[in-house]
Amino acid sequence: LEDWPLVKLMEIGTEVFVKGKGRGIVALNNEDGTWNVEFNDDGAEGDFHEEDLMPLEDLVHRWSPAGACVVPAPWTSPRPEGWTRFVCFSDTHGLHQLIPTEHMPPADVLLHAGDFTNTGELEQIESFNEWLEAYPAEQKLVIAGNHDITLHEDYYRSRGASRFHRGVPYDCSKARPLLKGCSYLEDTSVEVRGYQIYGSPWQPEFFDWAFNLPRGPELRQKWSAIPPDTDLLLVHGPPAGHVDMTSRAGRVGCQDLLEAVHQRSISVVVSGHLHSAYGTDADEVTLYVNASTCTEQYNPTHKPIVFDLPPAHELREATKKAALERKEGRLQL
Repeated sequence: LEDWPLVKLMEIGTEVFVKGKGRGIVALNNEDGTWNVEFNDDGAEGDFHEEDLMPLEDLVHRWSPAGACVVPAPWTSPRPEGWTRFVCFSDTHGLHQLIPTEHMPPADVLLHAGDFTNTGELEQIESFNEWLEAYPAEQKLVIAGNHDITLHEDYYRSRGASRFHRGVPYDCSKARPLLKGCSYLEDTSVEVRGYQIYGSPWQPEFFDWAFNLPRGPELRQKWSAIPPDTDLLLVHGPPAGHVDMTSRAGRVGCQDLLEAVHQRSISVVVSGHLHSAYGTDADEVTLYVNASTCTEQYNPTHKPIVFDLPPAHELREATKKAALERKEGRLQL
């Protein structure tokens, strides 16, 4: 975001992003070219010049320094030549066949951020694979979520089967081979069209489901495995402060994950898990996506989130530049 425009129509109550600080709300016009901003999460406030502010909606839709673009529905605008179109789903919970046809735009790459089953049923995995194979995208990348319990064999054998499948338990060894129509990522990377994409299913403890770990050292260890050259990060739960607002508990994203993202030059983070936090967000460097397809009532009616990215070398160069500028800017504050 090298050349942010001056905010000419700023109003009190506008949600903004402040360079080097984060997200806040305009509280007061100081009548001297500065605006008082109150920050959402910690109660802090400060006075900032107009050139350091950008309305949050503009930030998301005009991100990034390399020109990446969130594509609005009905997704009919063509992508620029040489760019790649991504379509994002998450938390389909075995209801993939009920996704409206008009919510299935073609793309180059499909990303699914986990919870593609209700409780890891092999029949649902097989059906999901059939849906993936038929989807109009050249490449499909998938991670598991906390509901996909048969893909977390240690959890399933220790307590998942007795908790959810009290009859005849499933054979976990059959779960992953059913995902034939995609690249399944579990703490692994893949290169797609020049982009380095890393996928991981882990998230902070949540009512003793699969792929849960305590906040702190155990999760930090998982995030430390994210390669430094990652361009796109596919995770089930979002990082703290971005697409992580819940209707009952406020923000519940992973702080350790956010720190890992800030330690790298990651262009896009795609997640799900928190149905009520569906949508997009951004900071000076990274686009954050919560692609939860199901609503809080488990209706698969949220539209997929679609974005276009420039060629990998252009994206990588500009993202690294933005990350360096952010670091330098915060050192000056």
